[in-house]
Amino acid sequence: MFRFVLVNILMLVVLVFFTQNSLIFYIEQRFHSSFGLDELLKGSAFSKGAEIFRAFSVFVDTSANVILENKSQSADGAVFEINKQNDSDIMPFDDNITEEELTKENISVKISDENASADTAKQSPDDKIVLKQGDSVLITGDSMMQYIGIIARQNYPKLGLKVLDLSKQSTGLLDKKSHNWAQVIKDTLAKNKDIKLLVMLIGANDPWGRSINGKFYELNSSEWREFYTGRVDEIYKITKASDVKVLWLSLPCMKKTGYAKKIKLLNEIYKSASEQNGQFFINTSEYLCQNDEYKTHIDINGKRSKIRQDDGVHISKIGSQILADEILKRIEIE
Repeated sequence: MFRFVLVNILMLVVLVFFTQNSLIFYIEQRFHSSFGLDELLKGSAFSKGAEIFRAFSVFVDTSANVILENKSQSADGAVFEINKQNDSDIMPFDDNITEEELTKENISVKISDENASADTAKQSPDDKIVLKQGDSVLITGDSMMQYIGIIARQNYPKLGLKVLDLSKQSTGLLDKKSHNWAQVIKDTLAKNKDIKLLVMLIGANDPWGRSINGKFYELNSSEWREFYTGRVDEIYKITKASDVKVLWLSLPCMKKTGYAKKIKLLNEIYKSASEQNGQFFINTSEYLCQNDEYKTHIDINGKRSKIRQDDGVHISKIGSQILADEILKRIEIE
């Protein structure tokens, strides 16, 4: 009995040693305070475990993206070349479109007028994102971006663009402990000088209050907005230093009213930052909603098609195809 208890204690210590950042992040999200654990562990010998785990995670992510990139380049079949087990880890697929339609080059999805918002015609800017043959597009974001990333990896190379897809579920800008997007983007741009455009869709995990400098602030407080705006501006500073253009996609309208209001706040910050930095922005609700109201289906080419997942948050294959096409419409390839 003593040996059993001892083994379990040792296993718990090892688990905490390597995953302490994730545990502290969970505690902060659950109780709105880290109870000083982050400061207690900072700089201690115990913190080395978090560094080892972070380095291992980066290695795994990098290796996975290399495998997916090679797989995408060599594939001639369907867009979604991920086995069913991996698919279920992201989100369930809907089956409302054929593989032939998704893999068709230069696919153009026409949305019927009754589903478009009044401002749709104003959405496409006159200025184009000018890229050259062989330039790379960096895809970043959370699970909202993952389908788009898959489609981009499959279709964009046909037009002469390379794609590096780093989208990762359960990530955000609010907290850097589990995934530091600013550092990931900075390191990636430093290693890949051919990247000329960053495409970002993120924030589904971010509309919550958090502790800032030891004090908890609710969403939409001036302190919270300043903090989060700083996180967004950090991305623009990094891309500006590398002379990389940015195309930021807003989060689409959401099904639940309370959550939808929080998302609107994030979108205001994203749009304002894009305008202030003279970059590019797509309001995804123009294509996935009707007058900014949540819709699960819209008419596409005369067919009623599912554009959102059943959870009321995520985007379906067809919805992601629409946005992937809209991204391309903003790009002019020399």
